[in-house]
Amino acid sequence: MTQCSREYEFNDEENRLFLRLSQELLRCGISLLAAGVILIFYIIFSFFDPMPLLTISDNRHLLLSIIDYGLWVFIALLVIYLSITIIRLSVPIRLIATTSGLDISHLMDFMKNLAGISRVSFVSLMIVCVLLIASFVMLILVF
Repeated sequence: MTQCSREYEFNDEENRLFLRLSQELLRCGISLLAAGVILIFYIIFSFFDPMPLLTISDNRHLLLSIIDYGLWVFIALLVIYLSITIIRLSVPIRLIATTSGLDISHLMDFMKNLAGISRVSFVSLMIVCVLLIASFVMLILVF
């Protein structure tokens, strides 16, 4: 029994979508790497429990502690949001596997969704990086 080979060549618009997705995934991966590196520095630095560079009152220390915990809660919420958006990507992939006749259509819908989610993920991860840096600065200066 020989299998019939079905070939499909993507058109220019589809190729542009794949190229955009490739660029978005690269940016997303780099921002995730940056967040991981910042977090490693934060963990290592906090392990050594450095002396604070600034002396502040107990009231300000409490306020900054609340702000720092707020940053970490916001970081956690962003990570939860990102995980939900990635979980949602499973739907079009499941449709490709469980339906017939619309595989390319479902694949292209997936690619469009993935490109959009990658863009949102990049922005979210950049926000996470900024928040991690802010918390790291507070760790160095105050805590």
